[in-house]
Amino acid sequence: MDLSNQKLETEQEKYANEAKSYINQPKKTNSMLRRATDKINKNSSLSVVFSPVRLLIDMVRAYQSGEYRKRSRTTILKVIGALIYLVSPIDLIPDFVLGFGFADDIALILFVTKTVFEELTRFSDWQDEQQKARTQPLQSEDAY
Repeated sequence: MDLSNQKLETEQEKYANEAKSYINQPKKTNSMLRRATDKINKNSSLSVVFSPVRLLIDMVRAYQSGEYRKRSRTTILKVIGALIYLVSPIDLIPDFVLGFGFADDIALILFVTKTVFEELTRFSDWQDEQQKARTQPLQSEDAY
């Protein structure tokens, strides 16, 4: 089983290209995001390995809602492409192959995470700021 960077890059580019048909179709994208969430939730033994997927899903949702636009189009296409690959029944190693079925999914997710790491870090920081803003109590005008 050869999951070289070149093979991963080829798959990533193929699926990023497919992502173009998702980027402006919220229903199609939301359906894929639900399948990705279901897949990582069903495989709780892989939840640590799949943890970057949650951040990738959040990034796409924030992009779609218009809340977060500080990313390149290339990044969002790579991220959507990786998630399409994750939910695709047709990939390098079918998921039903015991012991190896998720190896290609994990490898591609990690490959894409590495290639968009800086933007993913900025998104994660932004997400943390949004969470803090939502949980901080409002100060009354009397406090000023």
